[in-house]
Amino acid sequence: MKILSRVLLLVFLLVGVLFAVSDTQRVEIALWPIPHTLIMPLYLLVLGVLLIGVLAGLGLGWWAGRHHRRHARGRRREIQRLEREIADLRAALAAAKPAPPTAPTTGSGPAAREQRAIERQSALVAPEPFKG
Repeated sequence: MKILSRVLLLVFLLVGVLFAVSDTQRVEIALWPIPHTLIMPLYLLVLGVLLIGVLAGLGLGWWAGRHHRRHARGRRREIQRLEREIADLRAALAAAKPAPPTAPTTGSGPAAREQRAIERQSALVAPEPFKG
């Protein structure tokens, strides 16, 4: 994508330079409410009008996106509030959690229960001897 944008930029620059070199005639611009006339090369007039169009389009796009930006700001504030609440709840949970036992018990602890469960499951899954 980066290469494509650079190639397009070069193409537009080349077209702009060719346009500027080939259209050097002077044009006279007179705007009705202003009593003065402007005399400038044709390529400056065209590039000026294009620049005004680009700026107007950017301004309208910015204006149209104001609702989305406002919505995103509200959501960002909500996320920050919820993250603070989560941090507070985690801190409260950590403070209320009892200390872990120092030495594990043998025989009836979680490890022994897991071992018995594994033995039961393997007995269920073990293949039956062939009777034939």
